[in-house]
Amino acid sequence: MKHMRNIAARLMILPVVFITAMLCGCVSPAIVDSLVKVQAENAVVNGVIVDQAGYVATGSNALGNSTAASVEIKPGQSYEGRLICRDSERDLALLKIEAPELKAALLGDSDLVRQWDEVAVWGFKPGEGVASESKGSVTSLPKDEQITYLQTNAALDPSQAGSAVLNKAGEMVGMVSWNADQPGREGFVLTSNEIQRVLDQAREAESDPLAVASIDSPSVFSDRAVISWQTNRPATGQVEFGLRESYGNKTALDATMLNTHAIMLQGLVPKTVYYFRVLSVDCCGNAVASKGYTLTTTAAGAQAGEFTISNVDVYDITSTAASVRWITSKPATGTVNYTADKETESDSETDNSFVYEHKFRLNGLYPQTRYNVTVKSETDFDETAQQTLNPFTTPPTSPVCCKMNCRILDFSFKTLQGDDFTNSDIAGKKVFIIFTKTSCPTCMKQALFLNDVYRNWPKGSDMLMFMVASSEKQADVEEWIKKYGLVMPVYIDPTAKLVSGCQFRTIPTALFLDTGSVIRDYKSGGFGSQKEMETVIKNFYEQER
Repeated sequence: MKHMRNIAARLMILPVVFITAMLCGCVSPAIVDSLVKVQAENAVVNGVIVDQAGYVATGSNALGNSTAASVEIKPGQSYEGRLICRDSERDLALLKIEAPELKAALLGDSDLVRQWDEVAVWGFKPGEGVASESKGSVTSLPKDEQITYLQTNAALDPSQAGSAVLNKAGEMVGMVSWNADQPGREGFVLTSNEIQRVLDQAREAESDPLAVASIDSPSVFSDRAVISWQTNRPATGQVEFGLRESYGNKTALDATMLNTHAIMLQGLVPKTVYYFRVLSVDCCGNAVASKGYTLTTTAAGAQAGEFTISNVDVYDITSTAASVRWITSKPATGTVNYTADKETESDSETDNSFVYEHKFRLNGLYPQTRYNVTVKSETDFDETAQQTLNPFTTPPTSPVCCKMNCRILDFSFKTLQGDDFTNSDIAGKKVFIIFTKTSCPTCMKQALFLNDVYRNWPKGSDMLMFMVASSEKQADVEEWIKKYGLVMPVYIDPTAKLVSGCQFRTIPTALFLDTGSVIRDYKSGGFGSQKEMETVIKNFYEQER
């Protein structure tokens, strides 16, 4: 699905800081004030100020083993940057500098980015003292182990890791993570939401250091034990254990970032004292270890006790997926049953392996939907245990607002017959809307242009085209339709609720919506000719197919 071509004039519904840039058809130069050069060891790399408090995002790999780097915010003006957070998995490092009047990049919501959206990459090329721009499109939205990336065909120099990637509104939606070994090859971009996530962790790491909040009494058996604990922030989990206070053994690392942790120690000797402590590391690489504890395994012939499920957790919830895990007191199979609200039939996932630890990823969930979940396990001796979880709700895929890539606000227009025309009437359709007023001469021209386009458009198409007259009396609209011989649909928004809700500053204003009622482009002030309008509508229709 391709994004349509640039349209010269833009809606005045985006933040004021970008209005001038949008009117001139250029990317806001504000990002230039947020770009920096980072000197680490023998390399100079790009970086972006992402918080006025002094946080600078750059590539982790480029820093090598450095825990500090020099950050140049202007030629001849450098500050010492100390490493606050290193996330090697994301190739992201956050440095912090102490400098006055820093200008941070505005981080956009990268979840709203769609394939073929236009982007601009801003950064310093080797040996250049002025930042330069490279334009391109988003060619794909790859994921790697739940980390979200963008891929762009913008021409990139191999050294441009750490450069800022902007959307058409001038918001930073990502940072160049790595790219191919030759200039001009497609590069990968770590999304702004991933950066924001790590930035939030870095702020917390400074203000509230990672700590083991509590540790539960172990569940002990003859040959195994379950160790559970809580951390004050999401972190990894691991247990050191052994027959001496020096431990000597470590469990496999559970790299999932959680507040609640549960790890099984297996292969223990019956009726034996073990020493153990828990270890956690947050996404910034800050580590914490608990004090030492002991446990004593039961005798080999002791009763295993009642078969139970414990440490149930739902995590990594997205708009279409969620993870569920739990531990059983004996080796057992695992099944997750989940049902969306207002649905009678449930879905399920099953693993017939006899294990203690059970993990499932539930895919294909509905956005913005509440789910009821039950987990169930069964041993080889037909012992069964199940537990019903607290319901969870998936977030929406796109927020409701009047910006690019948002779902349009709820509306209720009136037809000339007095019927309601609402959001449900445009569901699954591509939509072109023009908001008008009968007293507006430019609106009259737009009505005539659209009327001709509508007449010649193929019948039975999944493209809707209509006009909305705001703050109008029905009699005035009917007279206008009759005077100009309009045959296209015209609806009335008597209170101008949608226009005022979106804070349109220009009438006429046109919106282009995709089949999910998401705003994909817009134009304020009207088209210059019927041919221009028809060309733009056709491009939108073809590129959104």
